[in-house]
Amino acid sequence: MMGAPASIIRPLSWGFIGMVLLLSGCATDNLETLRSEVNQLKRGFYSQRQEVKALREAMGRLEGASSAQAVTRETLDALRESQARLHSQLTELNRDIQILQGSYDESRFATEKALKDSETERSLLRAQIEELEKEVNQLEARMQVLQERIDSLAKAPPPAETPGPPEKQAPVTDEEVYKAALATLKDGKFAEARKAFEDFLKRFPDSRLSDNAHFWIAESYYKEGNQEEAILAYETLIRKFPKSEKVPGAMLKQAYAFLELGDRNTAKVILTTVRERFPKSKEAGLAEKKLKELTKGKKQ
Repeated sequence: MMGAPASIIRPLSWGFIGMVLLLSGCATDNLETLRSEVNQLKRGFYSQRQEVKALREAMGRLEGASSAQAVTRETLDALRESQARLHSQLTELNRDIQILQGSYDESRFATEKALKDSETERSLLRAQIEELEKEVNQLEARMQVLQERIDSLAKAPPPAETPGPPEKQAPVTDEEVYKAALATLKDGKFAEARKAFEDFLKRFPDSRLSDNAHFWIAESYYKEGNQEEAILAYETLIRKFPKSEKVPGAMLKQAYAFLELGDRNTAKVILTTVRERFPKSKEAGLAEKKLKELTKGKKQ
């Protein structure tokens, strides 16, 4: 009976130490693993406490036994030593349990926080998805309305075309273009007519009516009261087409323009030239008449 406690203490001590080393070496950051290790350590702790309690009871029985039982001092010392060793091991085991419990609490807090953050993010994403779905549904509804409108328009009969006034065909030949521009001039649209004659000269630069076009361009300036531009335009005709039948008329109108500008001397020179160069022309008679008027007016 005296040797039984010592034989029990040794295997329990080595087994307990091995279990503590095994549990302390297997601690990880995983929440489930930590929970399992803490539970195992707690079970070992409670088991060791039971063993300590049993040892204390055994010591009490041994110390209170009669001298006939011949309990040796060595046996009591061995029991005390085993008790002290177990107490130390229990203290160390309790400290390891506290460390593991702290790691377990930290891991649980981090995991719960991560789960909470993840749930918040999922909620935000879910709200964004719902908003997008709402927009998509609205767009689909609008597309449906537009498609129905397009289909109705496609099925509707085309509107009846009302015959409009017959379109005027644009002049094609140089003579037609020339006549159209001249008609515009006679309507009093001088700027428009001038533009039409300028376009005519660009389209038909070699037309036999080119000298006439230059004359009417000068006339448009003259009728607008722009005498200086008229004089220059008449001069262009005289220089480009010196043999044109429009030259006497252009020179006569140049003289009239100078008179309106107050330049009587230049006007007289041009009128004299018309009378001498074209003596048989209608313009020569008009020039002679104007010269007489100017001479008579001077004498008066």
